[in-house]
Amino acid sequence: MNKKVDVLILAAGSASRMGELKQLMPWKDTTLLGNAIQIGKNCKGRNTYAILGAQANKVIETIREEGCTFLINTNWELGMGSSLSYGIQDIASQEDSPDAILVTVADQPYMNTAHLNTIINLYSKSNKKIIATEYKSKLGVPAIFDKALFSELKDLSGDIGASNIIKEHQSDSIGVKAGKKLIDLDTQSDYKKHTSINK
Repeated sequence: MNKKVDVLILAAGSASRMGELKQLMPWKDTTLLGNAIQIGKNCKGRNTYAILGAQANKVIETIREEGCTFLINTNWELGMGSSLSYGIQDIASQEDSPDAILVTVADQPYMNTAHLNTIINLYSKSNKKIIATEYKSKLGVPAIFDKALFSELKDLSGDIGASNIIKEHQSDSIGVKAGKKLIDLDTQSDYKKHTSINK
């Protein structure tokens, strides 16, 4: 059975470790956030949202990609849990709310549409509440959360993110291996290394 899945990209932080606004850093022919939006729009998800916070207006003015709804969390400084909670509340309150939300991030540029589609397909075929990406010994985002978990996600705050919900529902989760696609760009050295590879 096909289920309605919306995509939520977490992109609210100030990227203090990077030293500049990570969302707008160039990646291939776009930006890191632009790349994440393209991937989200091209997967089997229904609608694509990005939750913004730090310098939100600048991000909106700069991003060229269309077809993404921007949500602004004015309390983004409270942590990722605050932004995830805000995004889930907004999407779940829509008149035609989804059966599940696929949560992803803006700083995994090797993530691709095929991986997101694998997660969506598994969710549609299984009765599990969470389909997550496998990181060696743990599960994390990108991950799909069934609407039965929306209330728990809405209660998140501070730096407590999706991984805590996944841990609490390990028996109701499936992991999908992703390999190189899991690389995060957190520092200038990470960024320089991988942009030189992808020129």
